[in-house]
Amino acid sequence: MKVIVYLFFGLLINCLLLGNGISRQKPQVILLTDIGGDTDDEQSLTRFLYYADHFDIKALCATSRLGHGQDIRPELIKGHLQAYREVYPNLILHSKDFPHPDVLVSLVREGQGNSKDIGESFDTEASEAIIKVVDEAQALVHIPVWGGLRELAQALWKVKQNRAPEEVKSFCRKIQVHAIGDQDGHREYLLEEFKELNFIANGYAWYGFTGVRELSAFRGMYMTGDQHMQDGDWIRANIHGNGPLSDRYQLHGHGTNGMKEGDSPSFLGLIGNGLNIPDRPDWGGWGGRYRLLSSNLYIDAPDFFGGTLNERHSVARWRTAFQSDFMARVQWAHLPYEDANHNPKVVLNDHEGVMPLVISAKPGEQVRLDAGKSSDPDGQQLDFNWWIYEEIYRPTQPIRFHYGENNSAITFEMPVVAAGESVHLILEVRDRGLPSMIGYKRILLNPAP
Repeated sequence: MKVIVYLFFGLLINCLLLGNGISRQKPQVILLTDIGGDTDDEQSLTRFLYYADHFDIKALCATSRLGHGQDIRPELIKGHLQAYREVYPNLILHSKDFPHPDVLVSLVREGQGNSKDIGESFDTEASEAIIKVVDEAQALVHIPVWGGLRELAQALWKVKQNRAPEEVKSFCRKIQVHAIGDQDGHREYLLEEFKELNFIANGYAWYGFTGVRELSAFRGMYMTGDQHMQDGDWIRANIHGNGPLSDRYQLHGHGTNGMKEGDSPSFLGLIGNGLNIPDRPDWGGWGGRYRLLSSNLYIDAPDFFGGTLNERHSVARWRTAFQSDFMARVQWAHLPYEDANHNPKVVLNDHEGVMPLVISAKPGEQVRLDAGKSSDPDGQQLDFNWWIYEEIYRPTQPIRFHYGENNSAITFEMPVVAAGESVHLILEVRDRGLPSMIGYKRILLNPAP
């Protein structure tokens, strides 16, 4: 049977992807952090700043430290930004998209130490920033919430008091929240009063202040899976010593030996690596995978890893990749470009960039995918790995790949795909640098109309 290669360029790919609500722009981000409470917030902020070139950062908000103190610690954010300022001249040698430190300092906003009260006279710099940014936004605004939701609750309370119901709904539709638990008790209010809000409830089974560990995707940041790249000794050897920003990475997260970063999944899924699709939390990625429970509410979804299904696995399965990537980026703070490692550039059937490649074919038709034009900016050899993300959708019959030279190309028969569904084929392209880095391409296999 004839081999069919389906390429979607220009307007067609835009229509297919943007029609599904997928944006190709850098995600706009308002960060809410209870920094100064658990030490892992300082770990997460360090990692966040090493990936700042992937985000359109709109505000960095210091929120209540909750049970650690009904106050805020914006000076800790500013301390990280001062360290970022010192390494910025070297970071931009590796990516021109890193924001200038003056810009980031100007975006620091203070929330309210009192984590409970909202309403008249409880506006803050942070809550006002949320309103202003969302009003001005032409695309989805992502709000990672590392601590409490009070600042968002205050912003939406004010919007509801001063605008018509349809205006409030329109405002909410422009927001995607990724909240780590329900740490100050405002989640129920937000979900009940603002149903148009796009809400990822990471750790949805949240009782008291601990959550259910076995059902919380964010705990996959440091629990289950391969744990050889995260303890205190690993941090000393691979993170510390790469400049002042790396040295602000706390040696121990709260209650852990080494990395915890329970908040990091809220932004890991926003990184433009070819795997993550920020507007589709149900598609999975470095920040976890989430299922639609009702309306616009997404909750933790289990992935199969190490012989079991568990919500934590949807993050933990990527740990080796995101830790290796982080190691390499930390070195950007002091190494010249030619001495550092950088992500491979994935080119699949002449399709470049981080957006998915969409394939539409009838069952039994032959599909060929060729990533042979992929390259490594550092001239290293590349290794190719293809696999089906079966937790999203599993075809009734297994897909048998026939590999070309170096596994850089595959052919296979298009499986039967139910109407309205897509098979998610993931291509991982890994270099042989030390540390190794990966580029991804997500391929959507859709039934032909």
